[in-house]
This record gives sequence, structure tokens and C-alpha cells, in this order.
Amino acid sequence: MESSWSEKIKDRWWSLRKNRPVRILLLCVLLLSVVLAGLYAGLSYYGKLPWTGTPVTTIADQPTTIQISADVSAELPRVLDGVTVASQASNRFPIAVMIENLVDIRPQFGLSAAGVVYEALAEGGITRFMAVYTTADAIAKVGPVRSARHYFVDWAEEYGGIYAYVGGSPQALGVTDSSDYITDLNQFYNAAYYYRDAAISAPHNLFSSSELLNYALRDLALDTQPGSYQPYVFKTDPPSGDWPNVVASIQLSYSTADYAVEWRYDPTTNSYLRWNGGQAHFDANTNTQLSARNIVVQRVETTVLEAATGRLDMVTRGEGDALLFQDGEVKVGKWSKPERGQRTVFTDATGSEWQFNTGPTWIEIVPTDTSVTY
Repeated sequence: MESSWSEKIKDRWWSLRKNRPVRILLLCVLLLSVVLAGLYAGLSYYGKLPWTGTPVTTIADQPTTIQISADVSAELPRVLDGVTVASQASNRFPIAVMIENLVDIRPQFGLSAAGVVYEALAEGGITRFMAVYTTADAIAKVGPVRSARHYFVDWAEEYGGIYAYVGGSPQALGVTDSSDYITDLNQFYNAAYYYRDAAISAPHNLFSSSELLNYALRDLALDTQPGSYQPYVFKTDPPSGDWPNVVASIQLSYSTADYAVEWRYDPTTNSYLRWNGGQAHFDANTNTQLSARNIVVQRVETTVLEAATGRLDMVTRGEGDALLFQDGEVKVGKWSKPERGQRTVFTDATGSEWQFNTGPTWIEIVPTDTSVTY
């Protein structure tokens, strides 16, 4: 019986091989299947069709609150920004998210909830952000999420957390694929933790949320893991009576006027308010102007890595000059980072580490020849 069936199969196979029209038809069907599969994946990626491989979350599904299940009666300073919070939220596993800063997509979503924000040039004089979160507060929308650059990866590795982004330069992907310091959350392979806003054109329509990022922590068994990075040193504010009334604004010339950055001191809160491209810079989630309690300007050697693409290279290890703006004053010092994975340390002229005010810190990474006035 087995011999009879095998003979029939062989006969059918040989008849197909000899039948040229049938072979052509089968080949066309195969090619059409491949094309349709690729088209469906592309439409899914750009938000035109639902992504079937993983759950899809729509904007309407985003939460308004994040529950902390454990006892929250105790309070401790949060490690990332020194703010006193419920103890279970004091040292959450960090998440660094790449967020774009194209003029047309401002205001972004979720920047005001970050404990630390890095800003540095990408290509074409456009800056990009990396926002680092350890908050348990609800963030309805985070983004637009964009691609990685290798120098941002180096800064993300300092926190040993999740690195959330979508694609990246070859140099960046060559690091994220094998890094021992971060947990990779490239959207290409982790689509369940992101969604596309159909009202915005791709590729500027990719977002996440605190709910989706908490799902990532849970699925990666990191929701109960504390952050293990070296914390900054924090201090208390000077008495409000010592806060200055009039302070010159901080102005950074990254490239064109559209990407000029200005920070203006607010004597009522002892913080700095942000302007970008001559306009007050807001968080679209809260409709409040972005602010910082500490602003670090870190000068780094910057060169063109690829002339064709305009991609840059930045020296992120070693040492260089730095400025610290806080309490309406400026301090001149240095930055240093000896090894990959170690936190960049900012010190004064005596070598003592700078102490930060509790609250958001913005680290403005600028080329060594960038104009900074204050």
C-alpha cells in the first residue's frame, strides 16, 4: 500500500515538472503570495491595517490611571530625580524612549513626565530627545517615537533599563542588538508595546503609553526589578527669599532658528521654562510648558560620520566642558565618563560632583563650537 501511494506521488510530481504551464501558474501564485504578504506587513507597519501578530492598542484604550498594587504608605526619594514618592515607585526599572523634535510635530507627548531628558543633534540640524522615565504616574501618550542613534544608545546604557525606539542607524543597531547594558525594545520586533495614530502621517505617528510600557516591563519580568544605575546627588533648594528676580535667559544655537533653544528662569518656582524655535514648548498631554529644575550643557566633540546621510558621531566617553544652570545661577565644570555603561559624572572645578535640585533635569548635548549665551 505504501509503495502504491509513493508511486502515485512520484507520478504526480513528474507530471507537474513536465507540464510547463502548470509550473508557471504555481510560480505566479507563489510570487503573488509573497507580494501580498509584504504589502500587508507594510500597511500594518504604517498604521493602515491592524497588526495581526500582536495586540493592537488604540488611543481610546489608553488608561487614565496606573495602579500600584503594593502598600504605598511609605515614601522615599525617587532615585532618578530625587522627588519623594510612594516607596514602591521610588526606584522603578528605567525606560528610555526616543522622541523626535521635527518642527511640524510639536508639541510632543509625555516629555514633562520624564525625570531626565537628553537633547542632541541628529541629521540635518534637527535635534532629537531621549526621555528617561521611572514614574508610576499615568502617561496617556508618549512620542512620537523615532529611531536610535549610537550616541543616544551610549547614554541609555548608563541607566541599564529598557531602550524604546523604532529602527535606527546601522551604528546604533549594531550596538542595541548585542548590548549587555540595556533591554532592547525596538518596535520592529515589539509592536505590541506601540501603536500608530491614524490621524498623523507616518513615520511621525508612532506612540506608546505608560500602560503599554508597563506591559513591556511585565512581559519581560522587569516590573518588580529595581533600577541599578548610579543615582545623581541631590540637594535642597535655597530659601525662596534667595531666589533671584531677574536672570538672563539661556540660549543654545543648535542649527537654524527652528531648533534654537531658550530656557527662561521662573523666579516663582525656581525652575526654567523652555522655548524651542522661538515658541513656548508645551507637552501636548498636559498643555503645560516644559520646565526643568536643572539644565546641564555638555559639550562634546562632534563630527560627520557619513556625508551621504549626514549622520553624526559624538564622543560620549572621556571628558569635556560642562555648564550647570540651577537656582538662577550658572556653574562651570567638567563631564567625565571613563567606560561604557558608567554614568556620566558632572563635577565642579574642585572635582566635587554637582548636586542637583529635585525634579526634571535636561541634558543639552552640544558640539564644542556651539554658541551658548546666558
